[in-house]
Amino acid sequence: MPHPVGERLRCDECGAEIVFTKACPCPEREPKAHSDICCGKEMRSAGVSETAEPAPVEARH
Repeated sequence: MPHPVGERLRCDECGAEIVFTKACPCPEREPKAHSDICCGKEMRSAGVSETAEPAPVEARH
């Protein structure tokens, strides 16, 4: 399924989110070219953000 720039997907189990900073061009057909899975379940749409700025990445030491 295509995802527009700024669309947010959220995992209901752990709260993780994906924000599309580039549109996903996958066509709406079966079988899907990919799945948006987290914690073993399909992530749900949390809407489209006005800005598609990537979230800051925390430094890991």
